[in-house]
Amino acid sequence: MIDSKIIIIIFLLILVTIQGTLIFRDAVKKSIPNPWIWGIIGLMNIPSSTIIYLIYRKLYLKKKRS
Repeated sequence: MIDSKIIIIIFLLILVTIQGTLIFRDAVKKSIPNPWIWGIIGLMNIPSSTIIYLIYRKLYLKKKRS
């Protein structure tokens, strides 16, 4: 039987990988500088990386329009 801790770790690794990929793809699409760095930051932890990226993206796009 697979231990429940292993299942949780695998699930979290999948979530972090998806998050990093989505942040990277969005940064490329929105022409945010250094999309690779944002993708790597997205691989570090689950909720706060996305929150920080979304705040930065909003400020960057607002500044770019002005």
